[in-house]
Amino acid sequence: MILRLDEIERIVWEEEKLFLMKQVGILLIKNNAIKFGDYILASGKKSPYYIDLRQTISSPTTMDWIANSLTRIILNEIGRDKIDKILGVPTAGVPFATVVSQKLGLPLIYYRQARKEHGVRKKIEGILDRNDRVLVIDDLITTGESVIETAEVVRDQGGVVSELVVLLDREQGGQQRLRSSRIEPHVLFKISDAMTWLNKVGLIEDKVYETLKQYIEEESRTPEGSTS
Repeated sequence: MILRLDEIERIVWEEEKLFLMKQVGILLIKNNAIKFGDYILASGKKSPYYIDLRQTISSPTTMDWIANSLTRIILNEIGRDKIDKILGVPTAGVPFATVVSQKLGLPLIYYRQARKEHGVRKKIEGILDRNDRVLVIDDLITTGESVIETAEVVRDQGGVVSELVVLLDREQGGQQRLRSSRIEPHVLFKISDAMTWLNKVGLIEDKVYETLKQYIEEESRTPEGSTS
């Protein structure tokens, strides 16, 4: 059977994503951006792991790998010509969006969660024109609420938001919520895939991995998963 060109490109891209996941996963472990233990998330729920991608901003090499990965997602799954502005969700998403905007040569804007009480009192920093097609970049998906909030502000100001690019999905119902808000998520990897591979290569102990696996499976069956 002869594969069509688009089928070959899809297979090649899936293999590239797998390679990028492995490289980024190792760097996240090295930078202590994935922590194992007993953690309380913003929702008050307990979690056996915590992901703090803010740790990576102090590692230029890791930042470059992450930004390259997000850029490759954009080029392969969305298309640079379909984007007018790149928006970073504070705080963790802003550094990644900044580097990606430089790599693609696209203007950057970001969302200010607390409106300025002086000057023009705006919630979007940078220049947002009416009908600008805005790509949202964040670090990860948990519930998706912060991205949905950001998208609503952009839409209220005349922008168009339909795509999100993130590094990973915690598999706690966020992707479904985003799609219900007309936002298509593009993810480098799911947390279960990353944990499985890290365990396979010996970077996560079997006992820890079994706890993580059980937690992730339980949370994936709970649509109202926790926030981080």
